[in-house]
Amino acid sequence: MYKRKDFPCKGDLVLGTVKEISNIMVKVELDEYEDAYGIIPIDEISHKRIKNVREVVDIGKKIVCLVMDSDPANRLATLSLKRVSEGQKKLKIYQYKREQTAYNLLLLLSEQENIPIETLHEEIVYKILSKGRLLYQVWEEAYIEGEAILEKYGIPKKYVNSLYRIIKEHFNVPKYVRKGYIEMYTLASDGIDRLKKVLLELKNIGLEVKYAGAPRYYFKLEHYNPKELDKTYRKMEEVVRSMAEHLEIEYEIVEE
Repeated sequence: MYKRKDFPCKGDLVLGTVKEISNIMVKVELDEYEDAYGIIPIDEISHKRIKNVREVVDIGKKIVCLVMDSDPANRLATLSLKRVSEGQKKLKIYQYKREQTAYNLLLLLSEQENIPIETLHEEIVYKILSKGRLLYQVWEEAYIEGEAILEKYGIPKKYVNSLYRIIKEHFNVPKYVRKGYIEMYTLASDGIDRLKKVLLELKNIGLEVKYAGAPRYYFKLEHYNPKELDKTYRKMEEVVRSMAEHLEIEYEIVEE
């Protein structure tokens, strides 16, 4: 895994390995950064009163901390362990593992194209980091939007085709899903035609629903971006509502 040359700022979350423990502090090596360390004062270890620091941390343990103060010149940060929520901890660990997975694709590129990994650090990794992004974020964008994204982040053209192929073959971008069913009722003599009009309007905006037996129709919405997925869901709700009102149809949308 590469090491960042910059230094974390106040308010950042960092992943570290416990290196030393004393009566007044815990020293942590910052795993993501080159030659960087952090100090956790004893009163920033836990909200609870503890008799022994080793009840919470021990040598070699991986921990997620909040940067309270940053000293880039000396590559030293003041950290807090107790100010990190469980949710923040899980998210940071997920992001780190995701970045490791993304980095493995660079190792594959290095092997397949016989390029020193140090060269790829300089020509790909640090260019992406300088734009405020991580590898996995750029790989995800490229997977969804195409190889032009790689050039957008300054990756040299000589690497783009091979890297994009590796991303498409080996990188997984999960889709977000919302699914359920729509029930529609009408006592009108032309009720079937009215229901067909609603289904046609849904199809016109790119939504497919499957007939599951009157009066139920199943839907399944998928998108790589959860915000876009929510937009699609709201659009579906609006189409069904407006059409049902216009055609005098009773309906219910149930999400499973």
